[in-house]
Amino acid sequence: MVLIGAVGGYLTYTTHVEPGTTTETKEVSSWQSSGAFSHQATVVNGTTAFDEGTVLQNRSVYFRGVSPKLNGTFRYAYEAQEGNLTTETTVLLKYRSVEPADDGNGTTYWDVTRPVAQDRTEALRPTERATVPFSTNASAAIERARRIDAEHGNTPGQLEIAFIARVDVSGTRNGQRVDTTNTYRLPIIPGDSVYRVADPGVDTASGSQTEQVSVPVEYGALRRVGSPLLLLLAVGSLLGLLYARQTGRLSVSEAERRWADYRTARAEYDDWITIGHLPSDTDKMPAITVDSLEGLVDVAIDTNNRVIENVSCNQYVVFVDDRLYRYEPPLEPTAKGDDERASDEQSSSTDQTKDGMTVPSQLQANTNHSDNPKDH
Repeated sequence: MVLIGAVGGYLTYTTHVEPGTTTETKEVSSWQSSGAFSHQATVVNGTTAFDEGTVLQNRSVYFRGVSPKLNGTFRYAYEAQEGNLTTETTVLLKYRSVEPADDGNGTTYWDVTRPVAQDRTEALRPTERATVPFSTNASAAIERARRIDAEHGNTPGQLEIAFIARVDVSGTRNGQRVDTTNTYRLPIIPGDSVYRVADPGVDTASGSQTEQVSVPVEYGALRRVGSPLLLLLAVGSLLGLLYARQTGRLSVSEAERRWADYRTARAEYDDWITIGHLPSDTDKMPAITVDSLEGLVDVAIDTNNRVIENVSCNQYVVFVDDRLYRYEPPLEPTAKGDDERASDEQSSSTDQTKDGMTVPSQLQANTNHSDNPKDH
């Protein structure tokens, strides 16, 4: 109980008084950058469906003969707690012939790149945009890609055309030095009468700055509630035990002590004891009363006899020639008054029968001293 109290006290103290600290990683700042394309084409050869001069915006497919020139805009922006960046954006038109592979490592037969636009923006603040317009004749770009491929013998690869926006970023962002290059891609898929624009949407990147901080340890509800209850349980139990001891509720009575000694001896000398029923004429034999079961077992050992447990009258006996040694166990103190009755039984005079006469037990003890088995 003392150990439980100590554990409860320790848990209560470390939970509510001095919980201690732990180290956590705390985000102190964050940033996000984004790049996106927008595109449009003006109808230069009117049709029944599209009047000349109509501007087709952000379509997935355009007509080579109707609107061959593709105009676009690339926009770069970022968000942060604070920043001052310089961006230098170059838009390139890339041609190549590629044979794809299942493992992603395709074969590039040829690759040609030419710049179409360039711009520099200084002192770019968070949420501000760096914008770079560009333009190319998509129909002419497709024919050029085919001519280049023909120069190489019409390779088995697929022709690919794409606008590449390369953004060189330098400066400070959230107090951190920045010097990096970001690349964004807008593929153009050639066809016989159309060209498709595979717009990837907004391409974002993000990051954060962290630091190590010490914070108080937080425990779960089970420990917060359970530790004081454990302490109170231990203290209450100790007070209860102290009260029981002071009032004598824990003391062992004389009858309980005698009963415990008897039961211990009964278990210890069980190998020397045989259970049986004695005939009625054994009451006429000279008898010597022994004070303990242990003493009776000593008699049996000295005389090489067995101890008989007479279940008929709750006594133990040893027969030595024409004498009877016996031991009467105490009453089990299971009910109120057993202690008094057992005490009276041990202290009162017990009538014993010897040679047909009734005499006090004190006289038997004196008489039987001369009948010690060792005298035979």
